[in-house]
Amino acid sequence: MKIHIEYCVKWNYGPEFERVSNIIKEIYPQAKIMGNKENPRSGAFEVIINGILQYSKFETGKFPTKIEIEMWFR
Repeated sequence: MKIHIEYCVKWNYGPEFERVSNIIKEIYPQAKIMGNKENPRSGAFEVIINGILQYSKFETGKFPTKIEIEMWFR
């Protein structure tokens, strides 16, 4: 399973990237998690799993909760 997380550096979303990555690793230890591939968009926090957008802070206005993250893997 490949997971890409685009996160805004300008707004210091690095700690959220780490939090979400750690939760994913607890649930699915084999996951391959990558951070920003290119310059991230301002305000971005998007989670793409196997090429499919799973979560977008642009759409929700918030970071994902642990319960939401757990639902991605059911």
